[in-house]
Amino acid sequence: MIDLIEKQQIILRHVNNDSNRQIAKDLGIDKNTVNKYVNEYEMQLRTVLEQEPETDPNTLIAAIVEKPVYNCKNRGPKTSTAKAQEVIRKCLAENEEKRLTGRGKQQMRKTDIHGYLIKQGFDLSYSTVKRLVRQMEEVHKEAFIRQEYEPGQVCEFDWGEVKLNIGGTGYHKYQMAAFASAYGNYRFAALFRSQDTAAFQESHVRFFRFCHGIYHTVVYDNMKVAVKKFVGPTEKEPTDALLQLSTYYRFGFRFCNVRRGNEKSHVERTVDVMRHFAFSEPGSDSFDSLEAANKHLLKKCIEKNSEKLSDGRIPKETFEEERAHLIPEVPPMPCFIKKAGCSVDKYSTVSVNCVRYSVPDIYAEKKVDIRIYTDRIVAYHGDKIVAEHPRSYKQGSYHLDIFHYLRTLKRKPGALPQSTALLQSDTLIKNIYETYYSNDAKTFLQVLEVINELGAAAVSKALDRLMKTSPLDMSVDKVKAVCSRHKDDENSITKTAYSSLGLKIKEGLSQYDRLREAMNPERKVAV
Repeated sequence: MIDLIEKQQIILRHVNNDSNRQIAKDLGIDKNTVNKYVNEYEMQLRTVLEQEPETDPNTLIAAIVEKPVYNCKNRGPKTSTAKAQEVIRKCLAENEEKRLTGRGKQQMRKTDIHGYLIKQGFDLSYSTVKRLVRQMEEVHKEAFIRQEYEPGQVCEFDWGEVKLNIGGTGYHKYQMAAFASAYGNYRFAALFRSQDTAAFQESHVRFFRFCHGIYHTVVYDNMKVAVKKFVGPTEKEPTDALLQLSTYYRFGFRFCNVRRGNEKSHVERTVDVMRHFAFSEPGSDSFDSLEAANKHLLKKCIEKNSEKLSDGRIPKETFEEERAHLIPEVPPMPCFIKKAGCSVDKYSTVSVNCVRYSVPDIYAEKKVDIRIYTDRIVAYHGDKIVAEHPRSYKQGSYHLDIFHYLRTLKRKPGALPQSTALLQSDTLIKNIYETYYSNDAKTFLQVLEVINELGAAAVSKALDRLMKTSPLDMSVDKVKAVCSRHKDDENSITKTAYSSLGLKIKEGLSQYDRLREAMNPERKVAV
C-alpha cells in the first residue's frame, strides 16, 4: 500500500500533465495503482466542482487528501486458516479442562499452539494464530462492582518486599506485612526477615495491639502461610496458623480468588504506598537494627493515617468511628513454630532451618523440642528450657554457647583454644581468657563457671583488682573471694543509703505533723 506522500506526488504529477505510465515509472509504482488514484481524484474533483446539493464538499476534499486504505471488510480466511481454527478451538477447550482439574500451569500458550499447528502441516504466522486465539477467547474488559463496608467489619492483609541496609551489612530483602481497613483505609505495617508462620502470626498480634481491637473479618490472597491446600477450583483449606489466630482472636476470614488482587485493593495499594512513603527518601533505607527500622515504619504509618485521602476523609478520624465496632482486645497470643523431637548431634547442636544452634552437652545424641520465634530460638527438654539463642537467617552458620560445653571441656581442656564456642564467645570473655589464662585452660574453665553465675563484668573487675594486689595468684578461689567481697561492699553501701533515706523521710514527716498542728490548733490528734 502506498502512503499519503506517494498519493500526493501522483496527483501533483497528474495535474502537471504527466502521463500515468511516466508517473508509475518515475515513482516505482504499479501503473494500475497510479490509474486508480488518478481516477479517484478526477471523480472526486468533478463532484466538488458540480456542487451536488446532497454532497458535502468538505467530505470530498478530505477524501482526496486522506491516507490510502485497503478495503478488507469482505476478505475471509483462507481455506487452510479455516481448518486451523478447528484445531485451535480443540486446544483452547483442552486448556479449559486443565484449568478446572488443577493443571493450569500445563496449558498451551499461544506460542505452543502455533508450534503445534506447524507440526500439523499448517502454514500460518504466529501473529495470525494470536489474532485467532483472541477472537475465540472473546476477551472482554472486566467490570468491577463497587463495595460498601461497615465500620470495623473488614480489614485486608498482604506481604510486600523492601530492600534495606540493616546494621551496615548491605542491602537485603525484608518482608513487610501490611494491613488496611476496608472502611477507612487505616494502615499498619511491620518488617520481618521472612514470610514464615511465626512472622505471619506476630504481624496480626502487632496490628491488633496497634488498633486496641480486632476486625471481624480479615481478607487474604492465596499465600502459603494462610492456605494449606486447594480442595477444588474455589475451595481452600486454611493453615493451622490461621485457624489458631482466628480461634484465639475470634475473627472470621476469607480468601480472594486466584490472581484477583482487586478483591483486596486497599492493602494492595497500602504495600506500595508505605514502601515509598517510609523508605524512598535519601537515607531512609539504612538502620542500625531491624527494631529501629520497625520504629521508623510505625512512625510513618501514624503520619500516613493522619493525611487526607482523595475523598477528603482522614483515616485516623475514620478509625475512631470503627473503634466502637471492633471485637474487644485480648492479651497477645504467643507466636512461634513448634518442632518436636529434633535430633541433637555429636557436637551438641540442633539444626533449625539449616542453621546449627548449641544445647548443653548432656543432651548430645538425644531429642529436644524447638520453638522458633521471629527473633529467637528456644530449645526444650520436656517442660524445661535448656537453650536460647538469637535467631539467625544465615543458612549453614553455627551459633554456639561456650557454657553449653563446660562438662566436655573439663575433660578435654586442650580443645578450648581453637574451639568455635570460644571464638563466638562474648568479647569480654575472650579478653579474660587471652589476658589471664591463655596458658592455663583448666583454671579458665573453672573461672567460666563463676562467670556463668555472676556475669563476665563482675569477674573482669575482680581480675583487675587481683592484678594490682596479687598478680601471681589468679586462681578461681581468689576470684570468688574478691567477687564476694565486692558484693558485700555494694550491699553495705545500699543499706547505708536506705538508712540515711529513712532518717530523712522520718524527719520530713515529723515536720509535716508539726505544721499541721500549727495550722489546726483546736484539732487534737489521737495517739
